[in-house]
Amino acid sequence: MIIEYVGLAEKVEKGYTIFFPDFPGFGSAGDTLEEARKNAKEGLIAHIELMIEEGESVPKSSSLDKIMKLSDAKGCVPVIISIIPQSGKAQRINITIDTALLHALDSAANSQHKTRSALLAEAAQRLLAEL
Repeated sequence: MIIEYVGLAEKVEKGYTIFFPDFPGFGSAGDTLEEARKNAKEGLIAHIELMIEEGESVPKSSSLDKIMKLSDAKGCVPVIISIIPQSGKAQRINITIDTALLHALDSAANSQHKTRSALLAEAAQRLLAEL
């Protein structure tokens, strides 16, 4: 399930900041709007994962219309961030993959001190984020 959260981007002296009305106190920044968006997405994913680890409930996403009616939205550019929240449950699967690609995955996973599964999940998250 993909959840879309609305961030509000503001131009500041040295780039952009993005804040999320659904996550009071959480924000991100970047030198360009695109960099701020990427940083906001990475930060939001990490923030949600931490909330889940600490047993906090993750807020439902507010609609774009609702967010844009807020007084804080005046002069801001809405930025939609799509995420796939972790369920906290792992599922074993069986896949078929080219042997050379499998060896390259294992090598990359070892060099990053990750499991093959963790590396594949991370790569899938990145790919789905770009779609």
